[in-house]
Amino acid sequence: MIQILLNSLVVVLIASAFLATAISAVSTDDPSLRKVPARVRP
Repeated sequence: MIQILLNSLVVVLIASAFLATAISAVSTDDPSLRKVPARVRP
């Protein structure tokens, strides 16, 4: 049971970090903030 809670916590932390990186990459045009190699704007 404790492992399930820890795993869910890790997943939430990774998801929040990924979302924060994606939002910062979309909101700004600074290429230094884009750590995700996904082209948001063509």
